Amino acid sequence: MKLIAATDKGLLVYERVAGLWTLKDIQFIGMPVGCFHHDERNGSWWVAINHKHWGPKLYKSGDEGETFKEINVPRFDTPQFTLRSIWTISHGVHDDPNRLYVGVEPAAVFVTPDEGKSFQELKGLSEHHSRASWQGGGKGSKNPFLHTILVHPDDTTHLIAGISCAGVFQSRDSGNSWTATNKGLEAFYLPNSDIEVGHDPHCMQIPEVNTQVIWQQNHCGIYRSEDKGNSWINVSDPNGIASYGFAIVADDTDDQKAWVIPARSDDQRFPYRNQLAVYHTADGGKSWQAQRDGLPQNGSFDLVLRSGFAGKNGLLAFGTNNGNLYLSEDGGESWRALSQNLSVVRQVVIVP
Repeated sequence: MKLIAATDKGLLVYERVAGLWTLKDIQFIGMPVGCFHHDERNGSWWVAINHKHWGPKLYKSGDEGETFKEINVPRFDTPQFTLRSIWTISHGVHDDPNRLYVGVEPAAVFVTPDEGKSFQELKGLSEHHSRASWQGGGKGSKNPFLHTILVHPDDTTHLIAGISCAGVFQSRDSGNSWTATNKGLEAFYLPNSDIEVGHDPHCMQIPEVNTQVIWQQNHCGIYRSEDKGNSWINVSDPNGIASYGFAIVADDTDDQKAWVIPARSDDQRFPYRNQLAVYHTADGGKSWQAQRDGLPQNGSFDLVLRSGFAGKNGLLAFGTNNGNLYLSEDGGESWRALSQNLSVVRQVVIVP
């Protein structure tokens, strides 16, 4: 099993051998890694570099990071948009092993039917009638960006996208047409909180055990859908602690279970009382309990970014903006630091 940390200074590969985790490799050292993707269908690794001077770069490895081949990045057809960064990569389904989706800034989805030899922009989303109302999504950017692409396990034509700041959009025809599905979400930073478009989903996950459910960590709280994302229910912590944050992990085997790592508020982005804690629900978000054993409880300013938290088969791991990397092998009951000397951690991925 491997643990991948995509950081602002390289891609770090940790490996568990005989029960011990060891740093085995660093690829793209010194480079700002914006996205890592493991294609479980064929084992290939994909890495996106978002360089401030050279622009976005895309690489593929067929030997688990031993060697990489550069792939031409997607390009917009019109001069209205210029590719600024790659935020996410998602693969399609097992009966179409060469298809992948790439989410970018400015917000758009590109699809490749041939593992990166060619890309097509899904213009039904890029040219959506609500596009003029989309807003810049953070990091000082004036551009909205597309950070989440879910290919629904039940339907190869069903795509779900998360855009900051616009909301959740869904397509049921392979990306030709899109509908905003934000019913139940709130946007308290806007005059009209329940507006159709203008929301800021931070992260979404579908639990393997129940594909009707989607968990969402949103700018304005934690939400859960039980109808494939057509409507949303606010399941934020009644005590007000587990609410604002960026990342969420859904349990593999129980759709009632999920984990988040909350921050104090959207304007004070550090842990509540400066005590770093993971919060867990076992009842679909009705209640949330802190899991803090092994995490710093004094003077912590760690923030976990939207892709910086991962879970698989009881193993949980997260990295922070301060370069700390923590893992738990007992479902979050206890934590230990794997590293406290990294650059900003953008993404954590567990590779079986």
